[in-house]
Amino acid sequence: MLIAPGERFLSEFADLLSEARVRRGPFSLLSGRAYASGLFRGREVAVRLQLKRSRYGQGYLVVAVRTPAQGDLDAAAFLAQTWRGAAGQARSLLDDRNLELSVEAGWLKGLWRPQGLVIFPGRFSAETWTQVLEAMTTLANSLGSGTDVSRHNADGG
Repeated sequence: MLIAPGERFLSEFADLLSEARVRRGPFSLLSGRAYASGLFRGREVAVRLQLKRSRYGQGYLVVAVRTPAQGDLDAAAFLAQTWRGAAGQARSLLDDRNLELSVEAGWLKGLWRPQGLVIFPGRFSAETWTQVLEAMTTLANSLGSGTDVSRHNADGG
């Protein structure tokens, strides 16, 4: 059976996860929305793929990794905890891959929505997305290192 490239992308992404599940709703063909979840290096991962479904619509991919940190982190707190060492290198790799990062409700989220003349989501690269998952896992681990962000910021860090 022929599968649309976007649908194939999510299935191939799910192959990187253990205990992977791919969910498509009854109207996913029309909405272009599908989900995958599973574990990567022992961390929960959730993925949402939104394919372009209108002339002016935009496709995007959200990759979320569960963190030990609870709640949300603003940009300053996130930078304070991830600016050096392995976390800094991981963040740099994710910046190079054009992922917009945020921390919400205990999840580190990377939003990828390429701009310009890009066929979204394009050909799946296991190497690229494994690097992304590894970098996000490194960042998620750094967020649970016990750093007191409010004290760190008050000390001028």
